[in-house]
Amino acid sequence: MDWLQLGLLCGAGFLAWTLNTLSAGGAGLLLIPAVTFLTGSAAVAPVITLTELMANPARILAFRRDVDWSIVRWYLPGAIVGAAAGAWLFASARAEWLQIFIGLYLIGAVWEFRGGARERSYRARRWWFLPAGLIVSLLSALMGTVGPVLNSLYLNYGSSKETLVATKSVGSFVTDVVKIAVFTGLGVFSGKTLAFGLATGFGAALSTLAAKPWLERMSGRQFRTAVVALMAVSGALMIWKQHELIIALYHQLASGLPSLGGIAWD
Repeated sequence: MDWLQLGLLCGAGFLAWTLNTLSAGGAGLLLIPAVTFLTGSAAVAPVITLTELMANPARILAFRRDVDWSIVRWYLPGAIVGAAAGAWLFASARAEWLQIFIGLYLIGAVWEFRGGARERSYRARRWWFLPAGLIVSLLSALMGTVGPVLNSLYLNYGSSKETLVATKSVGSFVTDVVKIAVFTGLGVFSGKTLAFGLATGFGAALSTLAAKPWLERMSGRQFRTAVVALMAVSGALMIWKQHELIIALYHQLASGLPSLGGIAWD
């Protein structure tokens, strides 16, 4: 570990979380290649969780008047349970196939919202945030991040761009506290992992200062277009991460549907 490594992580955090603010998510997925290259794959989930833990308070402070607390009250109970369970399962669970399915769902947002031209595809109800929080937090703890998978629910609920960004930040911050506590109890954090997360988180926290004025100038249509575009990019990245698994499955299917990873395909 050296100062150049920490500086690169700080810069990566700044750039990724600037885009995150302008498109309401996806920074974790954008960071994965940089974090993996600079720290190794084992540190990805703890580093990104610590980064979010530092970045979200800055965003909450900047957008504190836009938080929809009625959504937060529904979201947090499920999210806290999901975050604790997912972090506990982190060391032993395999989530490769889940990433592929989530990636396809994210790419589907391009059609769901017609590239941003469509304001909503269905009318979401507030209580839906309870089960959504449970599922998304569980998957996020297992995989490090699930991208902007909740954005579709917020858009279909009718949240404005500032409300979406602010409210998601509150929910993310609370669940990150839970995940950090469980990760610490499991001994996931080493001194290096902590330093990596702090460096990336510092850059991510600073990004709010740069991104907030840009977000305020964006129209609702521009924001939805950015949200949908980054959802599609995030989905493509999730699928690409598992391209070796997909290729292996293709060869296995072509050779007669034998088992793959203990799963019988015939």
